Amino acid sequence: MAQQNNKSPFVFILVWVVLAFVCIQGYFFIQKGKEHPVPPKVMDGKKPVQPPIKIIKPKLLPDEKGSGKLTIVIDDWGYNKTHCKNLQAIKAPLGVAILPELPYSSDILRCSISAGKEPMLHLPLEPRTNRDKYPGGYIITTEMSQKEAKKIFLKMLGEFQGIVGVNNHMGSKATDDLTLMTTILSEVKRRGLFFVDSVTSEESVCGQAAAALKMRIGRRDVFLDNRNERLAIEKQFAVAARIAKKEGHALVIGHDRALTLQIIKEQTEKMSAQGYEFITVKDYIKAYDYSRN
Repeated sequence: MAQQNNKSPFVFILVWVVLAFVCIQGYFFIQKGKEHPVPPKVMDGKKPVQPPIKIIKPKLLPDEKGSGKLTIVIDDWGYNKTHCKNLQAIKAPLGVAILPELPYSSDILRCSISAGKEPMLHLPLEPRTNRDKYPGGYIITTEMSQKEAKKIFLKMLGEFQGIVGVNNHMGSKATDDLTLMTTILSEVKRRGLFFVDSVTSEESVCGQAAAALKMRIGRRDVFLDNRNERLAIEKQFAVAARIAKKEGHALVIGHDRALTLQIIKEQTEKMSAQGYEFITVKDYIKAYDYSRN
C-alpha cells in the first residue's frame, strides 16, 4: 500500500503536465486560425469551390513613360486662404483663378505671386441655370449692353494688380454669345492678358471670337474634380495623361479644395518623373494655336 501511495503524486503531476501541454497546443492552433482565416467555401452544384479573391486596384496613371505638355488652372479661390501653403508645396506651374470681391481675394493674389504661380481673374459670367446667390452686378449677363459689360469687367480687373490672365466662372450662357465674348476678349487682348475658355458650354463661341480678333486662347480639356473623391480625381488625371500623350498637350482645370490640391501635387510629381512636362498657362497658349478651340 505504501508503494502505491508514493506513486499517486507522480501520476497526478504527469496528468497535469499532459493536460497543460494539450491546452497550450490548442491555444496556438486557434490563434493560427485567426491570423490566417480560411475563406468560406461556396457550393457550386455538388462541388465545393473557393470564391475568387477580388483585388480592386484604382485605375491610376500607368507606370510607363509618357510625353506631352500640360498646364493646370485651379478655380474658385477667394473664399478662404487656408490652402495658400499648398501652392508653395506644388512645384508644377499653376494658374490660380481668383473670384473677385471675396473676403480673401487680395490675400490669394499675394499668395499666388509669392508662390511663383500665375494669378488669374475668375470672371463671373452668366450661366443657363444658377442655384447660387450673387449680388446684383456681380455676374456679367447677355442682357447687358457692351458698355455695361465692359465697365463691370474693368472694375473686376482693377481689383487685382498683377493679374496675368482670365478664365470664365460658370458662363454656359454668356460664352454662347458672340457679341459679349468679343467685347470681353477684345479687352483681354488690349491689356496683354491671356484667356482660358473653361468650356462650360459645348456651344461656346470663344474660339470663334478669338479667331476674329486674331488672338490665341486656351481651352479646357479635362475637369479634375466634378466628383470630390480621390479615385475619381486620379482617374481624371489619367485621362489628361492620355490626351497629352496622344495630342501632345492638355489643359486641366480643378478647384480650390484640399483633396484636389493634394492629388495635383502627387500626380504632377509622378507624371514629371514619367516624362510629361508641366508648363505655365501663358506658355501653353503661346505653344498651341487657338484654332483648336
